[in-house]
Amino acid sequence: MRQALPRPTSRESATYLELLSRRLAGLRAVAGGRRADWMLSGRERGLARRFVERFAGCWDDGDETLVRGFIDRWLPPGEKAGTAAAAALLEAADALARHHVRAATLWFFLWEMESVVAGLAADKPAGP
Repeated sequence: MRQALPRPTSRESATYLELLSRRLAGLRAVAGGRRADWMLSGRERGLARRFVERFAGCWDDGDETLVRGFIDRWLPPGEKAGTAAAAALLEAADALARHHVRAATLWFFLWEMESVVAGLAADKPAGP
């Protein structure tokens, strides 16, 4: 992600990368059946929204199809939707990084990830 940023040394980019690390840690927790501290303060939600929105529309149908191929899944009986969504996002992040996809694909992934994280945080599907 750091390589895909237009100005990877900007303060906003650095702050977003820190937030992204916390988001991924939260996804790992939920995928493992634990609660996540999403740290979704108004400041952090605003940062994520501003950061990702400036790239909205730079991706095409191919980027969307690739990302959705990783994250849109049927759930086997008994599998929790939140746990499955978190695991799918982590798998997508790993695969996209491994395959060195174009930046627009990463932007769409982040757009989708922020939406899923907001839903996971609101539903609190994982944990005791």
